[in-house]
Amino acid sequence: MIRQEYKWLTDIFVAHRGLFDNNNGIPENSLPAFERAAERGFAIETDVQMTQDGVLVVFHDDTLVRMTGAEGKICEKTFREIRKLRLLQTNCIIPTFEEFLKAAKGVNLVVEIKTHKNIGEVEQKTYDALKKYTGNYCIESFNPFIVRWFKKHAPEVVRGQLSCSFAGAFGPIKRRLLSNLKLCKWNGSQFIAYDAATIKQNKAVRHYAKKIPIICWTIRSQAQYDQLHDGFDNMIFDSFIPSETENKAK
Repeated sequence: MIRQEYKWLTDIFVAHRGLFDNNNGIPENSLPAFERAAERGFAIETDVQMTQDGVLVVFHDDTLVRMTGAEGKICEKTFREIRKLRLLQTNCIIPTFEEFLKAAKGVNLVVEIKTHKNIGEVEQKTYDALKKYTGNYCIESFNPFIVRWFKKHAPEVVRGQLSCSFAGAFGPIKRRLLSNLKLCKWNGSQFIAYDAATIKQNKAVRHYAKKIPIICWTIRSQAQYDQLHDGFDNMIFDSFIPSETENKAK
């Protein structure tokens, strides 16, 4: 049973980093990708990081090289330096979080806060910006301590734990804790976002599915959705346009 206050999380499919097309001049996490998703009525998933001088920007990767050709990380650059870069050799800039919120035009948002040191400042700035947003929104993170920050400091914000199998990452104890969602009760997760590759095999996901919404990331074809959809309540998608914008009720 999905609680009514979370139901919006399952109503509309979620466009991963906007409705992007990296091969045709609409880069992921760009303003055109967000505007395109909003125009089609999709919810939007995006990623938040902070520059060296404290500006929230929307960018996924740990380093700048894949999307901009520049070396280094967002947290090592000033906003002025970031603003000179372009995404995938287009005219698209790395947006600020405020610019993203304006481009989203009130559609549902799933905001991932990328893991980082000194938890608190990024979270507070994200929270302050989201309070001005006119639509539904939630936050998610792979870092359970970030999710817990919202439980303690902004309990009204819907929050969720991102996870996957973490194959080849971390030591066995940490990997088991994170992949099996052992900290979700502690950090007050109100939904789970789990990787498509292992969502069906994970017993912890099935356990939480009886209590809270399950979102699957990232579905990359209609066939993959059709194969897996009975194991989750909503999906984050890219690389195709879903045949329907609303999920079938379970």
